[in-house]
Amino acid sequence: MSILSDFWINSPLTTLAVTGGLALLLVLLFFRQPKSLPLASNDSGKLMISRRALHRMVEACCENVRGVAAANASINIRGEQFNTRLRLKIRPEAKLDAIQGYLTQEITHIYRENLGLTSEIGPIEIKVVGVIPAEPSF
Repeated sequence: MSILSDFWINSPLTTLAVTGGLALLLVLLFFRQPKSLPLASNDSGKLMISRRALHRMVEACCENVRGVAAANASINIRGEQFNTRLRLKIRPEAKLDAIQGYLTQEITHIYRENLGLTSEIGPIEIKVVGVIPAEPSF
């Protein structure tokens, strides 16, 4: 037998670890999200948007809301459903229930009207991760 086959036979733990690592790599490659999403296509071409541009569009919408200091968006596509997670840093005077309702409405509007998505819009989860001090007034 060769040295390589002796190594594989004599160390089953290493064999198991290498095989598990390769299986994990294949699963990660198979289930990764696409870098850009198709918005529309016809005979003359295709309209695509990058995942980062979509994130920035939603983040900009959030940061325009009074009381929101910073936003971080994560959008995953499961089948035909867009699942949106927002992580917000807010100001102390923020009204959370009003922000949640407004952002849900505006993000749905962005998906349907601005991007022309006809697929189902999944849940929009909002998580407050920090509070930024109010801006000093003079």
